[in-house]
Amino acid sequence: MTIASTAGTTTARLPRWSAAAGTYPQWYEDPLSCLQTTLGSILLEHGLRPVDVLGQACEFAYAPGDVMCEEFYRPVQSDRGVAGDLCPYHDVESAWTTGSTADDLIALVEEHSRVIVAVDNYYLPFRPAYQDVHAAHLVVVPAWRRTPDGDVEFYVSDAQPPAFQGWLSAEHLVAGWTSGNPSDTQDVFFSSREIGGRVLTTAVRQRPEELTAGHVLRALRGNLGRWDDGMSGPSDRAWTGRAGLRRFVDLLCEQAAEPAALRPAYTFGWAMQAQAFLHGRFAQEYALTSGDTRAAAVAVSADRVVSAWSNVRLLSAHAPNVPGISALIRRRGEELLHAYEQLAVEWRLALAKEGADAR
Repeated sequence: MTIASTAGTTTARLPRWSAAAGTYPQWYEDPLSCLQTTLGSILLEHGLRPVDVLGQACEFAYAPGDVMCEEFYRPVQSDRGVAGDLCPYHDVESAWTTGSTADDLIALVEEHSRVIVAVDNYYLPFRPAYQDVHAAHLVVVPAWRRTPDGDVEFYVSDAQPPAFQGWLSAEHLVAGWTSGNPSDTQDVFFSSREIGGRVLTTAVRQRPEELTAGHVLRALRGNLGRWDDGMSGPSDRAWTGRAGLRRFVDLLCEQAAEPAALRPAYTFGWAMQAQAFLHGRFAQEYALTSGDTRAAAVAVSADRVVSAWSNVRLLSAHAPNVPGISALIRRRGEELLHAYEQLAVEWRLALAKEGADAR
């Protein structure tokens, strides 16, 4: 087993979750992927509102050549891992590690209290794809036990519809966790990359607190800064912000000559679309409770980004069967860029309004 423990584990640990105390917290919003729903469930366990934590950030980040055939793919930018990238304004981080046996997984659950486990849906009896379709997925595993017969079972929580939680035999879970996830014509987007016994460990040190106008302004200011200061140079591992999105749209237009090459945009775009959706929900809820009309405008613009991503993702997925794909992909890409630019305008207006109010 390769253990890459999450850094900074000096925080006080929550009491270990026990199935005897009830069901594990679950959280799901459409159109989120299992990356957001699993992290959101862990935030709930720590007493945090997922929308308030995951919804503050909204950005564009693309790592060329790094897109994986997995529902939970998102390029990692910082040393705080994917959780830190999704929650840049909170003390949250994650790290990937690997194992191969039930004993390895038991050790990880014991060390971290709960872990997020990568699996192949083909081996999970509660998934519709069971014994039918290979596809990468994430579930939360907060506990394990031995049956009276001495067999090992793991408690599995999966908020993604159809939601499930309960005890699952080690045989089923380990099979999914160590699957080769072979290429499957029924799901060309999330098959063909080995699961490889991967586990995402998390550290949540943020204490529950009331959301304030200061928190909202900090988030808008940070989002705007990352948009304006984005990078897309030849030596940059990730293309980010305005510059990164412009180069990404140009890349899509170049790939239109070979439509199958557009397929990764469907996978990668899910993470960006989900983040924009959560940012819109965050701004909408804040606007409703505070009466801040500028926050409401941010929410509307974030929803336009979500819609623009739907157009780009679906067009990329079906590109081989779309006549005139070159012109369409340019149009949809420019619409996506415009939607982000409009969101940035609303961030600026909200920040300017706050400055005027302060005077």
